[in-house]
Amino acid sequence: MIDKIWQWVGDYCSGLLDKEEGRELRAWMDEAEENKQLFMEGVKMVREYQMVAGSDRNVSDSLKCVREKIRARRRRKLWIQVAAVASVMVLFALSFVFFYTPKSEEMSPVLAKVHAGGTKATLIVADGIQVDLTQDNLQEVIGQYGATVVKDREKENELRYDCVEISEEIEEKPVFHTISSPVGGEYHFTLADGTMVWLNSSSQLTFPTRFTGATREVIVEGEVYFEVEHDENKPFIVRVDDVSVRVLGTKFCISAYPENEGIMTTLVQGAVQVTSRDNRVVLKPGYQAVVDQYSGAIKQRAVELSLYTSWVQGVFEYENMKLNDIMVQLARWYDVQFTFSAPEYKERRFTGVVRKYEDLNDVLDMIEKTTNVKFIINGRNVTITSVIR
Repeated sequence: MIDKIWQWVGDYCSGLLDKEEGRELRAWMDEAEENKQLFMEGVKMVREYQMVAGSDRNVSDSLKCVREKIRARRRRKLWIQVAAVASVMVLFALSFVFFYTPKSEEMSPVLAKVHAGGTKATLIVADGIQVDLTQDNLQEVIGQYGATVVKDREKENELRYDCVEISEEIEEKPVFHTISSPVGGEYHFTLADGTMVWLNSSSQLTFPTRFTGATREVIVEGEVYFEVEHDENKPFIVRVDDVSVRVLGTKFCISAYPENEGIMTTLVQGAVQVTSRDNRVVLKPGYQAVVDQYSGAIKQRAVELSLYTSWVQGVFEYENMKLNDIMVQLARWYDVQFTFSAPEYKERRFTGVVRKYEDLNDVLDMIEKTTNVKFIINGRNVTITSVIR
């Protein structure tokens, strides 16, 4: 059976899983919850493996490496249970095919590619002037606003606000800026206190160019990930409408899209206090607070962090998620419109990890394999229908 799983995951991740294999895979996953969990575990581990493994090996070397590691695991089977061995085999099979894309252009018609989003953002300064943060001469333009441009590891412009001593007169009159990322955009920058900020698509942050007074306060719309610089004498406060999140130094994500079930604060590290009207909770790492925007009520729950923060690492991770919710996220990132040909297709569920910088065509092809739906791309409009048997 292990050999069969090897074949399934290989064909699935390389885009070679045909309809018959897809039906067989779905049937196997439906036989037992353990089968589904095994598949989900393997897919999750791919993301972790991705962070430490290179993708420049050729096919034969990669396959040799996979087999050697599996044989090593088998030699230690006195303490490794069968299920663990199966999981390892799935992991390395996935890692092999995950980083290898076969040259299949000549095998199928070439469709127009819908490319992923990328670094796009606009700075809106106090007098209303808008600055494109992707322009080539950004440093010449941005210096007058108290910021510096540096090159990140991908050789793209990153904005960093200067941390300098300022006079009492300026402290009484803070200058506010807003950085906004559009649909199909994202942006990473650093505030004057050293706090790092990641804006997701269709999001924005309003903040002072210098933090003055007793607190550091910013305003969020959309989805933003923070790594807050610790300062026990000056709490960092994020405001979203009537909700405030108070921290000293920590890593967390706030998602306040209109289509969300509520304003979600997901804590990765440290501690945060979420306040809404007269309600208040203190989160621990691995927990999420969801604020009802109408009643102000707050519910707290344990979550799988990567499902809510993986976008910062360059992937989208899904666990038994409805297609309707997945398409909302993909629509923002790829700047496309999804239409379901029948309401019941919205309820189909998908588990997997996709790289967010892949073309949309490749992402949808992966989702098709285990959800029994078909995506028809026409320009920037995508129709979701059922597979015809």
